[in-house]
Amino acid sequence: MSEMRQLVLPLGVKSQTSLEDFYPHPNAEALRAVLNLVAERQSHCLYLYGPGGVGKSHLLLGAASAVAGWIPYLDCSDITNPFNMITDPEMFSSLAEAPLLCLDNVETWAGQRDKETFFFDIYNERMGCGHPILLAGRQSPQLTEWVLPDWASRVSAGLQYALRFPSDAERSVILQEMAQRRGLQIGMDATHYLLRHYPRDLGALDRMLSVLDTRSWEQQREVTIPFIRLCLAAESL
Repeated sequence: MSEMRQLVLPLGVKSQTSLEDFYPHPNAEALRAVLNLVAERQSHCLYLYGPGGVGKSHLLLGAASAVAGWIPYLDCSDITNPFNMITDPEMFSSLAEAPLLCLDNVETWAGQRDKETFFFDIYNERMGCGHPILLAGRQSPQLTEWVLPDWASRVSAGLQYALRFPSDAERSVILQEMAQRRGLQIGMDATHYLLRHYPRDLGALDRMLSVLDTRSWEQQREVTIPFIRLCLAAESL
């Protein structure tokens, strides 16, 4: 059983993700909803939706890390075949009884009756047991093309939050906070330069800050625009 859990639900891949590392602007309400779900652990269904890179997976993985015990995080886009592994009665029972269940990229199973039936059954089982479920997808459940009416009705009735990308001003604040957490000094001119010349996905920016932090320490240099330009050029090679 433990081997099956590890194979199907690889929580350890991103086990360092935490809710404390999630930058709330501009999705503070969604973060509060996840924190409440983790704290109360009542029979609620919470659905987060938004484009890729907006922070949905971060919130699900952070929630999974915040609760004691085995908390399954399942990325539906990673589960193709054999699908029957998670419908095995022992595995299904384990998923139903976990303190929290996190299902990511649920829209990738839309239109597949067997997989939507799994959603419907696991939802009903968990709600009946008083256990919460946390879901994430690219768009609202009302706009997702489900084929199972009962599941469409259930998932559309739960609490929902739309996540969005931060504005340019919010990104500047977040980037400054990310740098400060690393003990990295970066001026506003350098911040704006980095935002103009590097992908604005917060995960990508965090990885770039890690590079800047390491190289500035190795070379004993301040993080200036010329230094960022050199690092970006090196990264593109």
